[in-house]
Amino acid sequence: MKEVFIDEYGFKPTEETFEDNVVYSWKQDIKLITSKRDMIHCDHLEATYNPEFFIFCSRHRAQSGKPAFLVHSTGNFGEDSSFGGKPFSLSVSAPSIVAQALLSLKRERDKRGLNEFDVTMEVTHHGPTEMNTPLVFIELGSDEFFWEHKDGAQAVAASIIDCITTSKNESSSIGFGGTHYASKFNKLILERGAIIGHIAPKYALDKIHPSVVKQMILRSMSVVETAIIDWKGTNASQKEHLFPILQDLGIEVMKARDF
Repeated sequence: MKEVFIDEYGFKPTEETFEDNVVYSWKQDIKLITSKRDMIHCDHLEATYNPEFFIFCSRHRAQSGKPAFLVHSTGNFGEDSSFGGKPFSLSVSAPSIVAQALLSLKRERDKRGLNEFDVTMEVTHHGPTEMNTPLVFIELGSDEFFWEHKDGAQAVAASIIDCITTSKNESSSIGFGGTHYASKFNKLILERGAIIGHIAPKYALDKIHPSVVKQMILRSMSVVETAIIDWKGTNASQKEHLFPILQDLGIEVMKARDF
């Protein structure tokens, strides 16, 4: 992807460096930086940069190895922080960028005839979690072969460029339930125009803490107005635990099928 940005979009080297890597720029106010750290541990970026938002141009690994274009917000719903960030901590989501990325990735996939690639939004997971700048991961997956897939990299790069130039002030929703690859919420964005930030999957809901649900609302680039529930993707005890929390936070609750 970095090669595509430089060779095809005209990102130019600057005199600036970051962690001994040359920083590139595009249209004066867009910077392309490269870190020595794994991206999931890049909570340190705000010590140097103060942008409107960060887009992490990332690889994605899945055991299936299936080619895929993916987008998601970051954070840890529980105490496990083995993949970056801190326990019970969410990053600032960028719901309109997530939605635009998903729409753009699908459009680029279809336009380029890359039908072997899945296009999907993942639920909120892994780090970074501690920055106060909105961020989103846009990924090329899912193994070493496809990380170097030129057409795939061009599609993801085109989507990222699209996201850079898109309005980002829409009101938004948060999501609860379903699987890691968020099939119900994918459809809401692709088919019904939903704007969704943080998503807590079914596997995170049994003991989700009220403070984390509050972060889903407050740690967002846009105002969160609605909580959308994947009704079949949550069980009765999870609803019983979750709904009082949402009621206390004053958020409207809606079934996904009614959106």
